[in-house]
Amino acid sequence: MTVAGKTFGFIIGSLLAFPMGAAFLMWLADGENRGRFDNAKIISVRYIMSVLLLIVFLIPFFVVAHRRKVGASLTWGEAMVAATYVFWLLFWLYGVLPHEYLNWADAELAWRPDMKVIGPEASWTWWHGLWSSIPLTINKQIFRDIIAVLIYAVGLGGFIWAFSYWNKRGETPAGSDVETTSAYGRPLVSKAKG
Repeated sequence: MTVAGKTFGFIIGSLLAFPMGAAFLMWLADGENRGRFDNAKIISVRYIMSVLLLIVFLIPFFVVAHRRKVGASLTWGEAMVAATYVFWLLFWLYGVLPHEYLNWADAELAWRPDMKVIGPEASWTWWHGLWSSIPLTINKQIFRDIIAVLIYAVGLGGFIWAFSYWNKRGETPAGSDVETTSAYGRPLVSKAKG
């Protein structure tokens, strides 16, 4: 189950820590225009719960992948349950999770098109006016959309990885094809080097 732990760690890092880190950095970048930290709404309980529920919903995938024998026959009922489960995961990953992120970014973080941070009307004033001298207007909604696209990319990459993991679950690692017992069932002993 170390693969499940690594997967859950990646989900927490990419879908939780990255958006919240970006929200914290945007709050810091606002400089004199930022409010108090407790009013910044950098932590969204709804978004955190949607990511944690995704992790909970992935537990049966790893349990079944670990226990199910490769090549075992699949009944019609098992296929319908598996299809419903995959549909639910995709609905949660591509529907609920980005929706909660976009609600959090729009409503609580106020990453809207009128919040211009780079360009002639820039609100970022640090670095001696560097941000206002750039002739391109960039608002906070652009950062919101980039993170939303990255959430979708993580979901797509994770879905492709899950297919690969499921199909390769019965294969032995590359270096483990050495026989450890003889044809008679006795352990093989390697010769000492030296």
